Amino acid sequence: MKRLIIFKILVFMTFFGSAKAQELTVLVSNWAPYNFVKNDKIVGISTDLVKAALERANVKSQFLVYPFKRALYTVKQDPNVMMITVARVPERENMFRWIGPLHPRTVYLYKLKSRTDIQINSVEDIQKYKTSVLLGGSVEQFFKTQGFSEQADYFMTSTSTQLLKILFKGRADLIPGDPLDLAFQLRNMKHDFSELEHAYQLSDEGGYYMIANKNVSNELVYRIQAALDQLLAEGINYRIIDKYIQ
Repeated sequence: MKRLIIFKILVFMTFFGSAKAQELTVLVSNWAPYNFVKNDKIVGISTDLVKAALERANVKSQFLVYPFKRALYTVKQDPNVMMITVARVPERENMFRWIGPLHPRTVYLYKLKSRTDIQINSVEDIQKYKTSVLLGGSVEQFFKTQGFSEQADYFMTSTSTQLLKILFKGRADLIPGDPLDLAFQLRNMKHDFSELEHAYQLSDEGGYYMIANKNVSNELVYRIQAALDQLLAEGINYRIIDKYIQ
């Protein structure tokens, strides 16, 4: 009996030690204010929150900036790689393990408030106007599921800042946007958030998550999720948001 107890203790210590020593690679796409590079450091609302969760979960990590589509592919291939900030949409549900949500997700199509001629009452009405979307983003996937075709119904842009510039220059009638994202981008532009107006709500479901390879260990997923839940219960997410968007 004593040998069995000692054996179990040794197994536990070995397992805990290996988990403690494990280093996780976390990929981020450049999407301010959630993830971006400032003074040669990867920072942002999601980045700060996940770093705090990994520290509390006693998981060593390194953060790397990757293009969005390449990051998704890499997570599918490597159990030691995770990614933030990813919209949990039906098209991706069975591709990954999900940790979160890190933040709620509400996505609107925005128009200039001065464009009173734009009226959208259904998804089909969107096709009447020029819409630009982020390359590889969830809105592009949504449009594809609706049967929209690139160029004919929408065109793609690589950053949120470019989306806003295109909208203000009149090269697009509509752009999708996350309120925190657009508010952050507009701080460095000669425009104000009050110049924009919701044209149509695309989604308020799913949230933004950390994703993991489907073969990652349950123990690691549960440990990170538990740490994240504790931090959210303590209200750390609101303090981080205030740090970046005032």
